[in-house]
Amino acid sequence: MTTRPKLLLSAFAARPRSSFLEWLAYHRAIGASDVLLFTDRRQSGKQPLFDALVAAGVLRLIPVAVDPDMKEEIHNSAIRAAAVEAGQSGGYGLYLGVDEYFCILNSSKSVQSLMRSSGGADVLSAPLQIAGMTAQHEPGPILFAARQTAAVTSDAPLRSVVRLGLFAARNPEVPTGPAQGKAALKWVNGDGTPMPEPHSRVTWANDAGARGTSKAAILKIAAPSVEAYLLHIGTLPEKQRPDADTVIAWLEVQRAITGEGPDLTPRLADTARELATLMALPGVAEAQEALCAGERETLEQMRTGDMARVLGAVGSTAPQPTPKAKAPPAVTPVAETAEVAPDAEPDSRPDAPAALPPWFAEIHTGGDTEGFYTRLKNHAVVGILRDQARLVVSFDNLSNVNDLSPEREPWAYKFVRDNGWSHMAVMARRKDWFRCPQLIAHLEKLAADGFFAGFDKVILTGTSMGGFAALAFASLAPGATVISFNPQTTLDEALVPWEKRFGMGRARDWSLAHSDCAFEIDEVEKAFVLYDPFFEPDRRHVDRLEGDNVIRLKTWCSGHFSPVFLRRAGLLKPLMQHALDDTLTPDVFYKMYRDRRFLPWYRKALQTNLQERGHDKLARIVSPAFRKLKRQAAE
Repeated sequence: MTTRPKLLLSAFAARPRSSFLEWLAYHRAIGASDVLLFTDRRQSGKQPLFDALVAAGVLRLIPVAVDPDMKEEIHNSAIRAAAVEAGQSGGYGLYLGVDEYFCILNSSKSVQSLMRSSGGADVLSAPLQIAGMTAQHEPGPILFAARQTAAVTSDAPLRSVVRLGLFAARNPEVPTGPAQGKAALKWVNGDGTPMPEPHSRVTWANDAGARGTSKAAILKIAAPSVEAYLLHIGTLPEKQRPDADTVIAWLEVQRAITGEGPDLTPRLADTARELATLMALPGVAEAQEALCAGERETLEQMRTGDMARVLGAVGSTAPQPTPKAKAPPAVTPVAETAEVAPDAEPDSRPDAPAALPPWFAEIHTGGDTEGFYTRLKNHAVVGILRDQARLVVSFDNLSNVNDLSPEREPWAYKFVRDNGWSHMAVMARRKDWFRCPQLIAHLEKLAADGFFAGFDKVILTGTSMGGFAALAFASLAPGATVISFNPQTTLDEALVPWEKRFGMGRARDWSLAHSDCAFEIDEVEKAFVLYDPFFEPDRRHVDRLEGDNVIRLKTWCSGHFSPVFLRRAGLLKPLMQHALDDTLTPDVFYKMYRDRRFLPWYRKALQTNLQERGHDKLARIVSPAFRKLKRQAAE
């Protein structure tokens, strides 16, 4: 008798809800053999349902420190789950929210057989669809009520089944980083057909073919009913609960959802059998009934509070907000967000206090991430060690130097965090081009101690002054990749006598180590250097860089502000994603860069450039040509 491969299902739940047992039964019915649940460590010992399931060997419970912003937990727990998946083999891993259901839409009976029917795929990434809302119901199972769902959008988030032991990292959508010991991956979409290459979320965001659903999709039931949603709100601290008008506005979005979506009813009988098995386990039925009773009591209390107006409006007529002088807060439809949290909701909570910036919340004693903060005389070095597969080292630019507030974040912090990568940030408080003996000695000691060598891949990045540093310190991490925007290669006047900018930088000590980028990049794997060839000072610096590993990417008409130009064109994040996913090539970049044509900045800069070169006739036809492009794009 053969045993089918295991399916490790991971999720985060701060506390149990009455619908959790059905979610668990459903996924056991489609092959989940191991269930790993991350939960709020402050609730340890206070969750009878979870404790009963752990005692019965049905799931493993891992208490964790919860981020002050609960929506961050979909990222944090995905990183934790990846570490567990990386150390196992003989099956597959799947990470979901506890309101997300993996739907098998072909004849396969389990996720494991679905992977076999997809040619033995290593990864299957299926798009997420948002369920609409039903009429009111009693607390308890909510899965099989009839509901409509939104059609898959081109930017729908993904959820992925991943072969165990293959990747060291993942985010909620897809595994990240290099595959362990496998050069050619079989990565398919929800149709079972190959995902477009290069394998990157940037590629798939612009390719509707990545969102196939004939074999698999994910159904997210964010608000199964008004009551169920209000019960969830009732679990939040009082100061974090949105008011009735905010809730009504958000629920209106849910009620408006229409379209064809995955049908869960074919799994009804199998789920019912699994549910009966779970309910027969010691302590489970009692804990479930206690949950339902508590939810009924909470609903009764809501009928006399601010939410009474929401509950009273349930039925065929949609609830309407009470007129106010001030309009209710705008609410973005959940189906349109790039990523949907496990417990999606209107967020009325204040920002984190200035004394606890997000990066520090990750690494302080109450956080859940290893890290360090080293304050030097003129700089600070921050380490946020999320995963060993990839480290991004970022350096401040000139504009960062002027920000001395506690809320200051490392350059590229949010982007790196959202990808679950480790991050070391060098933060500056003066315009010194990192010409400080204390800092240089500190970075060299980190290298000598094997810090950079402890990661599978190191990426150094920055812009202008930070772009210089990314190249200048690249020799500390042989084999690294550099992404440098508008760098100077040195400000040593003996080497670049033509450089008249950056007086404060030129006045620094350029006899220190790591002062000429031209001699620091021999051992890097790739050095992507982005610059405007029309802007002579930057071009002359880039011309000093030699070697087959130097990849020049020309950002025509951006001047000394390539990152700003790319961000306004909507290209900065895709560019960085490609670079950090190791899918960036000149062909990929220039194909993306064609979109600069729709940016007014580019039109004005091109006209100015042509006029300065004496091409007045060409300059006059630029504006009509741009208007024609915009008309064609709108058709």
